Amino acid sequence: MALDREQVVLAYRYILGREPESEAVIEQHRQGHASLASLRDTFLHSRELSEQLGHSATQAVTPLAATLPLDVAPRPVETQADAATLARLLNLVAGRWEAIGETAPHWSVVSSDEFAPERIAETREAFYASAGIDLRIILGILARIGRAAGDFTRIVEYGCGVGRLSMLLAGTFRQVVGLDISRAHLRLAEERRRQLDIENIIFRQVTADHLHPEQDYDLWFSRIVLQHNPPPVILHILDGMFRGLAPGGITIFQVPTHYEWYAFRTADYLAQADGPAVEMHMVPQRAVLELAERHRCRLLEMREDTWVIAPRADCLSNTFVFEKV
Repeated sequence: MALDREQVVLAYRYILGREPESEAVIEQHRQGHASLASLRDTFLHSRELSEQLGHSATQAVTPLAATLPLDVAPRPVETQADAATLARLLNLVAGRWEAIGETAPHWSVVSSDEFAPERIAETREAFYASAGIDLRIILGILARIGRAAGDFTRIVEYGCGVGRLSMLLAGTFRQVVGLDISRAHLRLAEERRRQLDIENIIFRQVTADHLHPEQDYDLWFSRIVLQHNPPPVILHILDGMFRGLAPGGITIFQVPTHYEWYAFRTADYLAQADGPAVEMHMVPQRAVLELAERHRCRLLEMREDTWVIAPRADCLSNTFVFEKV
């Protein structure tokens, strides 16, 4: 039997000391745990709690119960769609993000109550400062693969939202291009850019029929973005990205690659998809790796980052790093 919503919310509040990221995450916990004991164990052994208690990431010990076993079965996930069906999926995604961009733009980027519309006036600076972790991730990865920010001419941030990370990237990289499907988000991003008088950022809108309005780039980054698109859309975005990446260019992106409870059939999805919502999707690792190989991109890193989506034992997220040969 699924847990009720209040039990999940209380676990977040009493164990992690914060509100859940989103209703989608609450629902994942409700459906993914058969008992309160299971929910409690997942939270108590989470990386987030370990770090709150003062343990470093290398000291944190994750028990077997908090990781996916090696014998998990593949999930039934359709990853391809014909052109007409893909257009329907893309238009649906565009409509949803335009709607949420008008009503809760900052919360849709970081789904915490402190960034809800009624509180953002007092928490706006904290919201923008929270992008520091993304910049550290990028620079850390580049250092590990023997590259530096100065090696790149132009970085694309795919799914830039209101420009939370774009503003920080502009202080490190020569040229920043922020791409997003929501005009409402991009309006706020441009307002912020003008307020800060930053000149080396360009914001451009992604549309359902033009997913990559920017082609001249040698570094491409996306985090907590792809997961909100149905699997065929995720792979369509990545296909265009790999195609446009310059030779020798680097791409860094995060995407969930396994949910124990997940299945996706395009026809079923379109039959019931009827309103704006922040959804969570996945695409299998194999599909990502095969797509990269077709575009002659070699894997440099594939790191587990499941904490990005939820501290749970029944899901997996990865950060991929590829170089175009």
